[in-house]
This record gives sequence, C-alpha cells and structure tokens, in this order.
Amino acid sequence: MHRILPLALPLALFACNEASPEPDGRTATPVPTPGANPVPTTDTGTVPHPTSLRRFGDWVAGCDNGASCQAGSLAPEEGDPPALMLSVERAAGPEGGIVMRLRGSSLPALPLTAAIDGDAVARGGTTRDDAVELTGAPALALAERMAQGHVLTITDAAGAAAATLSLQGVAAALRWIDAEQGRAGTTGALVAKGTGAATRPAPSLPVVRAPAIRGESALLDPLLITRMRQQAACEGDDLPPATTKPLGGGRTLAIVPCSLGAYNLLSALFVVEQGAAKLAAFDTAPGGDSGSETPLAFNAAFEDGILDTNALGRGLGDCGVRQRYAWDGTRFRLIEQRQMDDCRGNADFIRTWTARLIR
Repeated sequence: MHRILPLALPLALFACNEASPEPDGRTATPVPTPGANPVPTTDTGTVPHPTSLRRFGDWVAGCDNGASCQAGSLAPEEGDPPALMLSVERAAGPEGGIVMRLRGSSLPALPLTAAIDGDAVARGGTTRDDAVELTGAPALALAERMAQGHVLTITDAAGAAAATLSLQGVAAALRWIDAEQGRAGTTGALVAKGTGAATRPAPSLPVVRAPAIRGESALLDPLLITRMRQQAACEGDDLPPATTKPLGGGRTLAIVPCSLGAYNLLSALFVVEQGAAKLAAFDTAPGGDSGSETPLAFNAAFEDGILDTNALGRGLGDCGVRQRYAWDGTRFRLIEQRQMDDCRGNADFIRTWTARLIR
C-alpha cells in the first residue's frame, strides 16, 4: 500500500519513474444547496482549514467545510486493481442528492448494470466528461444496498463484466457521512436510519472576493530571474524557463521552476512590481510544500486570476493534493482543495475545502 500525507509530500517521491498522469481538469466551485444558510456576499476573511480524510477498510471518505461529502473505493492492497473505481458523492442539506461516479481507463458501454452479491440493483448511467454517472433513484437505491453487501459487480450493456469492487468498509464510510451531514437517525440517512426528518441546512461557504485581472505581464530581466532562483534555493541548471502572467495593477506573477522530478515540477512564485520581486503570499501553503522557507507550488498553472497546483504522490495520479487559489490583489487565497491520501487506484480526489469566489 502507498500512503501519503497531504501537505507534506516528501521530495524523495521525485526520484520515482512512473507513467505520466493524465491532465487534470478544473472543477467548478459548487453552488450552495437550496435551503442553505444565508449566503454572504462580502469577503469573509476566513482562514482555510481543510478537513481530513477517513479510511474504512477498502473505502475512504471525506467532507468539505460545506458538508458536501464523498466516499471512494480503493484498490486491494495486494493484486491487480479493478478496471473501474467508484465514488459516491452526496450534497449537503435536506434534499441531499447523490451522484455515483465510475472512472477508469475504459468506461463500460451503457446502459450498465450494478449488482450487489449477484442481485441487480440499478441499471442505466450517463457519460459525463471522463466518468459514467448514476443519479436520482437508481443512485440512492444502490448506495443503500451497498451498505448491506459484500461485492459490487458492474456489467456493461452486453452483460460483460466491467469491474468487481470490494464493499468492505463502505457501510462504515456511509454511516460516517450520515453523521457528518446531520442525517443520523433520520429518514434521509443512507445507513443510520431513523424516524426523524433531515432538516440540517447546508453550511454557508466562506467568500473570497478577487478582482478581474487586466493588463499585460512585464518582461523579466535575466539578472532578476537569477536572483529569484538564488533566493528560492533552486536546484540544478537544467530547469524550464521562468514564465510570467499578469496580476493587474502593474504587477506580474513570475513562476520560477526550482526542482524537476519524474512527475512533479516545483516552482517558486514571485510578485514583480517596478523591477523588484518578492515572494508571493498564500493564506494556506501549497499542497506538498516541503517545509522550506520558500513556498513551492507543484505543477503550477495560472490563468485569469486562478492558480492551480497539483502535488502528485506518484505518476499514476491516484494520490496527492490539488488546490485552487484566487489572487485577491495581495495574496493567493485557497478556494478549493481536493486530496487523496492513499495511493490505491482512485483518482477521484475528495474535496476538503471550498470557498465561494466573487468577482
């Protein structure tokens, strides 16, 4: 089993030689659930506190600060991983819709059939991006039955087996989600059912206000780039060139590569203004930061005021920390964090922090 610590990926990982990950798509900030608490419209100045994941046997679960929760299957610690991995996501609030997602190198032809211990429970599915999804009544029925079974089998439209997943631990994972969302003891629970009504509203998300980015980035003096590399204690000479992006207000973001591994490129970020450079400020250190005095961003990409980082635990891309930051004019503010601590085949990272971006 491979296991990483979020926000503390060891630099020794860079020496591994594994396959390159597929490009990671961006995920939109969730819209608050109907019936949620009043939505603030001014910057709340909230200090981010990403939550921790919990592992239950062959399943992992987590919730963000808005009580949106997700459980994910994990590959066996020994032997070959299944062709598909499953995630069960449930929104916060009384309605609490469920989405089942199957991801893998080859998606099954639809409609698929999901069976628990040999009994067919749900049939259907739609393709969305790189996943097959089940929603509505079929997803709810499958989630409830999963908690009572041992093995989930997925077959494609022709009846051919597509994947077999262990359900060891899923009941505990879903019961934990029931408790985190305030559904335990209610009719809306998946496992911890009772007679009460599910009435807890979705928590309000913190708000980050960020300006629209205008202007052009400045050309960097080669001597300034050298000084930035020295300040960040960059390693090696065979590094990609520094890149620049506009931050608005006459400022430029310089992304300065500092260390290159098999699947992670670490960069120091500087704000350049009137020919002078200073380290960019963060309200939360980039995931995988080595603990050095200079914050280093993993596989950083910046566009339209949004910084994406992706700290990979291994080249397969099934563990690590992904973060999105908004530039608020003075520093980078965390608006989303997703992570997967266990390197066991599931690349559907679980969201552990969400903020609402207003421009």
